[in-house]
Amino acid sequence: MKDIILLFTFPLLMFVPEAGFFFGFMPEWLDTLLSMTTIIVVPVVVVLVFVAMGGKTFRLIWYIISLQPLRRWLTRRKLQEQLEYYRDMPAGGDLKIANAVMNALSSSPIADYQGLFGALILRLIEKGALVLENKATIYGSEPHLVLSVGKRPQTRENELEMEFLSMLVSASGNDGILQPRELQQYLRNSKKKPSFFQSLETLSKEEKNIASDPDTARQVLGLRKFLLEFTLIGIRDIKEMPLWKEYLIYATLFGIADQVSRNFGEVYSDYFNANKLALTELNIVGNNALVNYTNAVASGMK
Repeated sequence: MKDIILLFTFPLLMFVPEAGFFFGFMPEWLDTLLSMTTIIVVPVVVVLVFVAMGGKTFRLIWYIISLQPLRRWLTRRKLQEQLEYYRDMPAGGDLKIANAVMNALSSSPIADYQGLFGALILRLIEKGALVLENKATIYGSEPHLVLSVGKRPQTRENELEMEFLSMLVSASGNDGILQPRELQQYLRNSKKKPSFFQSLETLSKEEKNIASDPDTARQVLGLRKFLLEFTLIGIRDIKEMPLWKEYLIYATLFGIADQVSRNFGEVYSDYFNANKLALTELNIVGNNALVNYTNAVASGMK
């Protein structure tokens, strides 16, 4: 009779072992069965709970229990030790790899791509694939800044840049003019996400090797440090001028474009007054037009 009672209370014993004390003993056969079932059932239940909670929640929990916040903090601290300025383009100018490095060192478990979206737009403007124009739109009587699709670059380009441009071209419609709301609506109504998003979140074996190289991380962090401290280190060398466009692109990637554009504008005011493209890039950063587009792309990832 006791065995029958214990068998019916088996679920309680499995999840609340203290309940066994109510009976004063546990038969050997039930103890063995309980141990074996616990080993099999508990992991399955845990997985089912995590799946029910959603993939993002699961990743967040794993991020915490695997001590990732501490590991990333220790890695950043080690890389910051005696970090030198870096003035060239990290990883040969590959924005995707630089963004992967920043995400790997971030204290947040959620990958951030918004700065990368803005950097891609600026790079395509600099290459002539996109043109920033001031036009009146249906969303207001006052002129709005819109991106017009220009001529495509003739040379072979970075794959991610071309996929991003292809998405913008498709969203712009027949008139070739892309407004932030139009982009957001296009991504929201797309039955299948553009290939750009898959490429964005996927690193090839070669890209992973480059992104995980400590030297690449030092380059990325060294460039960010240089851009932030540009006015403090007293550099006024004209040879930095041709790199201005790429510097602003990376500053956008790092989320410090406003500060960097002000610093460069103060140091090289004559250059910016004479350079139409530089003023255009300052304009798109300064008036939040870039933020509107990056928000539209970010909403398409959800």
